[in-house]
This record gives sequence, structure tokens and C-alpha cells, in this order.
Amino acid sequence: MNLFSVHTATDGSFHLYLEEPDANLDLIEDVVANVPMFYLAQIRDHSGVDCLKTQEAARMLDRVRAKTPPFVTCIAKMTEDETLALAEALIMNVKFARAVAGKTTKLELVK
Repeated sequence: MNLFSVHTATDGSFHLYLEEPDANLDLIEDVVANVPMFYLAQIRDHSGVDCLKTQEAARMLDRVRAKTPPFVTCIAKMTEDETLALAEALIMNVKFARAVAGKTTKLELVK
């Protein structure tokens, strides 16, 4: 299974989806940690573990995650230019990481 997938909509926009199940659950955990609970009360009602400082809290979170059905999250709807800009930024970051690791950096986006 891929971490991301990109799909073209009928209006010509590009939709970036987060596919991998654990990544989707991690995303939800991050949102819950960073957004005021007032706005996430409906979600919190069934998965409201406030912290993971104890083994039981961690086990409770694992049980909640295990019950969550698989899903994907549309994380961006982009124009062609925005999609190409994202691709270019990803390539630049990979090139930088390769340079730091002493690997070849021959990568380019052909538009």
C-alpha cells in the first residue's frame, strides 16, 4: 500500500490522498493534540484518550485504533501548478537528503 495517491478530478483539479491506515490514524491523533477539543467533541467522544503516560492509556488508545475502520483522507485539492510546485519541492528535498548522505542527486521534474 502506498502512503499517498494522487487522482485527477473531473474538473481538472488534483486530489492528494493519505492512504496508509496508520498514517491516517496518526494524522487524527495530531489534529486532536493541536486543535481545541471544543471543535473535536464528536470525534473525542469515542477516542478521547488525553495522554499516554500510563500503560492502560496506551492500551486504550490501541483498542480504539483497532476498532477504527480503514479510511483515506483527502489532504489537498490542488491545481496543476500547485501539484507541480509540490512535486518540485519534494524532489528538491530528496536531492538535499541524498547530498547530505553522499548519494547521487540527479533528479529533476520535467514539465
